Amino acid sequence: EIPYAFSDAQRAWVLVCIYTSVISWLYAIGTMLSLVSDQTFRSAISNRAFQRAIKHIDMPFYIICGYGETGAMITKGLAELDMQTVIIDNNSDRTNSIELLDFSPAPIILTADPTVPKNLLAAGMNHINCHGVIAVSDKDHTNLQIALNCKLLNKRIPVICRSQIEDEADNMASINTDKIINPFVTFAQHLDLLASKPALHKLHTWFINQHHSTRITERRPPKGRWIICGYGRLGKAIYKHMKSDEIDIVVVDVDPQANTAPDGTIVGRGTEADTLIEAGIMEASVIIAASDDDANNLSILITAEDLNSDIYSIGRVNDGSNEMLFSHANCDYVMRGSKVISNQALTLIFRPLVTKFIEISNNLSEQDAELLIERIAKIIDHSGPVTWRLCLDESQAPALVQHLQQGNPLTVEQLSENDILPDAICIPLLLQRGEHNYLIPNKGTELNIGDQLLFCGHRDNTLLAQRLRDNIELVDSLINHNQHHIPLLRWLSRRNSRPHEYNNN
Repeated sequence: EIPYAFSDAQRAWVLVCIYTSVISWLYAIGTMLSLVSDQTFRSAISNRAFQRAIKHIDMPFYIICGYGETGAMITKGLAELDMQTVIIDNNSDRTNSIELLDFSPAPIILTADPTVPKNLLAAGMNHINCHGVIAVSDKDHTNLQIALNCKLLNKRIPVICRSQIEDEADNMASINTDKIINPFVTFAQHLDLLASKPALHKLHTWFINQHHSTRITERRPPKGRWIICGYGRLGKAIYKHMKSDEIDIVVVDVDPQANTAPDGTIVGRGTEADTLIEAGIMEASVIIAASDDDANNLSILITAEDLNSDIYSIGRVNDGSNEMLFSHANCDYVMRGSKVISNQALTLIFRPLVTKFIEISNNLSEQDAELLIERIAKIIDHSGPVTWRLCLDESQAPALVQHLQQGNPLTVEQLSENDILPDAICIPLLLQRGEHNYLIPNKGTELNIGDQLLFCGHRDNTLLAQRLRDNIELVDSLINHNQHHIPLLRWLSRRNSRPHEYNNN
């Protein structure tokens, strides 16, 4: 009422305006709160933020479809290697739980169906920095649909798929899926290798399990009678790979007819002593608990050990939280599908030369594998070795490339050992030259620009090849034997040794 006081009529009108505006504001605030809590509105805001995040990715990334136990392990492994991830999962409880984890870089999350093509495109499948799609849903057909969508929308994108059913895996292979990982077949192959070539199996375990360790005994599974309890996907894979003249396999299954178990299968779970006794547990060498129930598998292992204390035990872990129980049950070899898949996928992504080494090294004799283990054991000090890849190109090894461009020779031995740096010694495992691969190359092998080498060495030491790749002074002193200790004198020595250049202009 400044500068003049209102009349009674004016005051009445102001009161009406005030109360009317209060009602309007209450309605507006209520509408806004309702809008903010609306799922559609929140989803639109989230999608908008997701699209902005995808647009601003400036580093290589992978799209992970399915955030179960396997997806979580792969995401963690990629984060530890400073790789960006984009996660698509239609389970909001799973995607919300990711925000509670301390990953760096933080995953970009989309709560949506990964089989819908537009969701894959929104996740950046056509982005220039997208390096691949990893389909690890717990349903094989979902993974097949994702692989099919990727191959139709962008053929250049590599696709890694999880598959546990043989028919679905064959279907994935028919559309040229880049890598299909069947954890049951992979584990059966590892078990076969452990039984037939334990030294080679140890090498593979060293190099594959650098992301997630797996409990495994050094004891080789004995020949004789093996009892498989549960003729599901794992049981069938082991039976197929291990059936031989030296191994007599007895199968125990609840429903042999439905699971197409072999003749002579004993009906039961294997959790009862009577069933195991009927299967010949007293004379058996190995017991395999391969069912899809962790409680049953633990019961099988405990009952088998009570009846035969010398039994070699192999157990399947279905829920990762129960893995420690298998350790307390004195299980010699643990099969956890999510670890098998994540280790294979991470090795394939970040260490392709290790994948190639494992593939080629199957041709090694057991004696050669044992000799290689002895060489590695001398330099690793009872800790697992670490592998490292050297690419002889200007971006990754400028000092070594300059050395080669000047016409100087460079051998495998010069990159792997030197008496001046004994703690930097490393062992060459593989030389890749174009399409040709050379397993455990000779020390005197001369290298060319473009070659790739795989070395292994002590986990806590910087390997010699790592030190030389971008250090011109170190190359000059260790390889060229320029013994001047002062860098300026080495530089002058190099300059004086160069041919004179004349300007003809």
